[in-house]
Amino acid sequence: DRFRVIGFSRRDLTSKEFQSRIADILKNHTDNKTKKLISLFLSLFSYTRGQFENKNDYYQLKNTLDSIDAGWGLCSNKLFYLAVPPELYPKILKNLVSSGLTKPGSPEEGWTRVIVEKPFGKDAKTARELDELLTKLFKEIQIYRVDHYLAKEMLQNMLVFRFANNLFEGSWSNDLIEKIDIRLHEAIGVEDRGAFYDGVGALRDVGQNHLLQMIALTLMAYPENFKADSIRKNRAAILKNLKIPSAAEIKNSTFRAQYSGYQKIKGVKTNSQTETYFKARAFLDHPRWENIPITLESGKRLGESKKEIVVTFVHPLPCLCPTGGPHYKNRVIFHLEPKEGITIQFWAKKPGSKLELEERTFDFLFRQKEKRVQYTEEYEKLLLDCVEGDQTLFVSSEEDKAMWRFIDPIYHSWEKDAVPLLSYKPDTQEILRQTDRLEEEREGREGRGLKKEIGIIGLGKMGLNISKRLLQAGWRVVGSDEKSKAVLELEKIGGIGANSVQKLVAGLSRPKIIWLMLPAGALIDDFITK
Repeated sequence: DRFRVIGFSRRDLTSKEFQSRIADILKNHTDNKTKKLISLFLSLFSYTRGQFENKNDYYQLKNTLDSIDAGWGLCSNKLFYLAVPPELYPKILKNLVSSGLTKPGSPEEGWTRVIVEKPFGKDAKTARELDELLTKLFKEIQIYRVDHYLAKEMLQNMLVFRFANNLFEGSWSNDLIEKIDIRLHEAIGVEDRGAFYDGVGALRDVGQNHLLQMIALTLMAYPENFKADSIRKNRAAILKNLKIPSAAEIKNSTFRAQYSGYQKIKGVKTNSQTETYFKARAFLDHPRWENIPITLESGKRLGESKKEIVVTFVHPLPCLCPTGGPHYKNRVIFHLEPKEGITIQFWAKKPGSKLELEERTFDFLFRQKEKRVQYTEEYEKLLLDCVEGDQTLFVSSEEDKAMWRFIDPIYHSWEKDAVPLLSYKPDTQEILRQTDRLEEEREGREGRGLKKEIGIIGLGKMGLNISKRLLQAGWRVVGSDEKSKAVLELEKIGGIGANSVQKLVAGLSRPKIIWLMLPAGALIDDFITK
């Protein structure tokens, strides 16, 4: 009874024509029951034509809203949804305030809220300017910054999975986690969004927001409660700890590419250097997550949709892996697409007389793919939360600043062509294989691709601890010590014991790397000679 939607745009439409457009959309989403309600629903919609830069048009909109309030005999709550490019925000926000549209009716009634869509600015500078304007004109409790990924059911489920269960939280740190991979692979292309997408690109379209928010949800600390302030504070705390990549790191550990045919899309520049795919690596300056590599990857026209977070754990010690084979590792995978669910990968004994392992999974399927409609439920949830004043699934000012702080150096380095723009054939996974291969080559050149095998002579407290850390990182360690007890300790944690220097050397393949952990002096020279 007291609900209205007013469209405001430069198009020359009457309210009847506006309602007709909405009716055309609704036809595809209604059944016989709801068809009866359409005419009543459409009567709640009206249209006011206006230019975003013309102040007088905002006064006309205010007259429309004031007349509705007068008919109801109260000061209504007002929600202004800015579904416009970011560069138009300043004009619209200033005109909303100067026209009196955002002024509350009284302290007891008539709140005003503003929804702004991502991207919030083009870079850190424009984002900061927009944020300063927003916070100057509105209080933070009035500002709702939309990142629809936060409203995805599986991402909301992550908080519950982690904090409502005690299964994994105790091992959720760099003590037991080896790496994290976050992928948003899309089968679709840019289609009819050429003009918008060409000015943004993959990094800012999904990297600056969706992927970094997924990092925050994956790594954030246990919140005091499940209320907005607590959850947003903990998400921001993680994002503030993202290490800012140096120029060398950006050059050596980020990739960008564009699919063939992209430049022929309507609205795209014929010589466009905009990336439709990217891959980057992030690290946190945080004691709980120090040295854990987080790979972020997203792209268009990659052949299939695969959206997931993969948490890989270090392999257990002592190691039961077959000699010369891969290390067995556990993984927890949060699937967003094509299926929605959580998979836990673990290892079990194969039936039979031998001790052989095989991979098994626990699978939780949230729902079948066909039971959801893209974007619809996310915005249904976000709009309802905005009406109810719940900011949990909206990005805070602190989060936005932290995300741009990480993305900005990458974006500006790419602008200067510090990283070459690769090309890939659409509807294939060619670029995924190419960047994997380039990463392996880079690691080889930098020494990170060496065979992970080492001999350690001297298994005292320090030597044994070094051996343990190397084993956890996937190295094969052959160790020797004059004390047989120390050699047995190494074997207990998964190393290979050798009771003589000769056996230690024989147990290593070329090139042999041997680390002497011995007291300084003649003993060192003696062992080198041996």
